[in-house]
Amino acid sequence: MPKILIIGQGIAGTLLAWELRNRGVDVTIRDSNLPGASSIAAAGIINPVTGKRYVKSWRFEAFYPVARHTYRALEQLLNIALWEERPIVRLLGKPEEVNDWSVRCMQDDYAGFLSERSHGGAWGPLLKPGFHFGIISQSGRVNLPLLISTFRQYALANGFFEEITHPEEPQESTFPNFDQVVYCEGWRGASNPYFPDVPFRVSKGEALLLRFPGISLEHLPEEMLKKTVLIAPLGEGLFWAGSTYQWFFPDTHPSEDGRDFLLNHLNDMLGVPFDIVDQVAGIRPTMIDRRPVVAQSQINTKIFMLNGLGTKGALLAPYFARQLATQLTEK
Repeated sequence: MPKILIIGQGIAGTLLAWELRNRGVDVTIRDSNLPGASSIAAAGIINPVTGKRYVKSWRFEAFYPVARHTYRALEQLLNIALWEERPIVRLLGKPEEVNDWSVRCMQDDYAGFLSERSHGGAWGPLLKPGFHFGIISQSGRVNLPLLISTFRQYALANGFFEEITHPEEPQESTFPNFDQVVYCEGWRGASNPYFPDVPFRVSKGEALLLRFPGISLEHLPEEMLKKTVLIAPLGEGLFWAGSTYQWFFPDTHPSEDGRDFLLNHLNDMLGVPFDIVDQVAGIRPTMIDRRPVVAQSQINTKIFMLNGLGTKGALLAPYFARQLATQLTEK
C-alpha cells in the first residue's frame, strides 16, 4: 500500500484520510488552522431540492446513501453523534411559488422528496402570517465542526496528524518521503501552483447563531426552516441561520453587510424576537461549474487534489473521497 500525505483537514481531508486508512494505507495529515475554513462555519446541511425552481440536487440518489453510510460509520468510530435526518419546512409566499411547488409535488421524480402541509408545525407560532408550507424529505444535517475536531483528536492520538506551524513555508521538501500527496486545502487551492488550470470561483458565506428567548426547549422546532435563508436547530436551543454569498470580499471575517442581509431575511420570516449569539464566516471552495474537483497534477503526477465541494460538501465529500481513495490504492 502507498504512503500518502494529505494537506488540509477540512471535510475533504478528513473523509479521504478515513477512507484510505480503511484500506490499510499509511496516512499522514497536515493542517495549519488558518482562518476562513468553510467546514468549520458550515451547518452541514443536506438538502435534496434547492433553488427558486425547486430542482433536485445533482446525482442526489447516488451521493445520499454513501453519505449516510459514511457518517454513521464515523459515529461508531469516534463515539459521537453526527448524522441527523430532519425535514425542511419550505416557506412559500407568492402564488407562483405555491403553484410551482404543487406542480413539483406531482412529478414522479420528486415523489418521496416533496409534499405539502397546511401548517408550519412547531415553527408556526414563530412565523409571520401569510405563508403556505412545503415539506422537503430525505434532508438532514451533519455536524461538520464536531466531526473535524474529533477526528483531529483521533488522528493525534493515533500518530498520523502533524500541525503546520509555519504555513508560509513550502511543504515540498518532505514530498520524497511519500508515494502520493493530496491537497485538500479548500479555497486556498486557488493559488496552488500544481493546479494552475482548476477553475476556482470562491465565495464567502456568513451565518448567525440564534436563540429564541422565552421559549422553552420542549417547544422549540426540530425541523429546519427555509426561505431565502435556512434555519437549522443545533441543539440546546441554539440555531444556525445562513447563509450569504459574497463573490468579492476583503477578508475572511464576519461583516456588517452579511449580518444585515441575514437579519433582513430573518425578519421577513420570523414574527418573534431572537437573540444573536454569534456570527461566523467561511470561504467556500467553489468552482465556475459548481462541480467538485478530483484531479491529478500535470506538473507532478504524484500530486492530487480533492476540492471544490462548495455548498454541498456534507453530501458530496463522502462519495468523492471514496472515489479518490479507490483510485490511489487500486489505480
